[in-house]
Amino acid sequence: MTEPGGLLGTLLARLRDAPHLAIPGALAYARGWYYKIVFPLLGKRFRAGRFFRVYGPLYLAGRGRVEFGDDVIIISNAIKPVYIRTLSPDAVIRLGDHAGLNGTSIQCIESVAIGDWSNLADAYITDTAAHTLDVDRRQRPAEAAPHAPVSIGRNVWVSVQVVITHGVSIGENAVIGACSLVRGDVPANRFYAGNPLREISHIPGVPERD
Repeated sequence: MTEPGGLLGTLLARLRDAPHLAIPGALAYARGWYYKIVFPLLGKRFRAGRFFRVYGPLYLAGRGRVEFGDDVIIISNAIKPVYIRTLSPDAVIRLGDHAGLNGTSIQCIESVAIGDWSNLADAYITDTAAHTLDVDRRQRPAEAAPHAPVSIGRNVWVSVQVVITHGVSIGENAVIGACSLVRGDVPANRFYAGNPLREISHIPGVPERD
């Protein structure tokens, strides 16, 4: 999925096709370096790979780890800012190579993993219910609420205003339509949407295997 010439060649090809993006892209690249330097200085356990670009603000809270791969793009100035929050020191949020977040909010107490080439719009992703159902839920710690890892596969597209809850696994190439509530697993190569969520179609260009 990478053009000839590798990652740098891909970025140069983008600039060749859209030269008006050169200055905003350079500013986003500089902002990426700013966060790569400042977040660790502030005590955040944050790491990002090569060609990390950030358009607009990026908010990071909590003591867990946040790890981004190469060629990650964060867009916080189109829909709404990107917010990432870890609720425990053991929490790990991983975003793969060539992936992007556009107004996405992520809350994690255990593990949220997003695969290479995946793009998420202003979805809300959480691996925890955040509160128990008990009447004294305000006094219960976050760890007492149900939680389970969230796994989003390679080349997944999650559209606007989607909610993905704890324990969900989404297979590669899947697409989640706008305003969907995802409470169960989504198989690879399928387009799902709605509340309740249901299968809409197979993803074009991927051979049927079942």
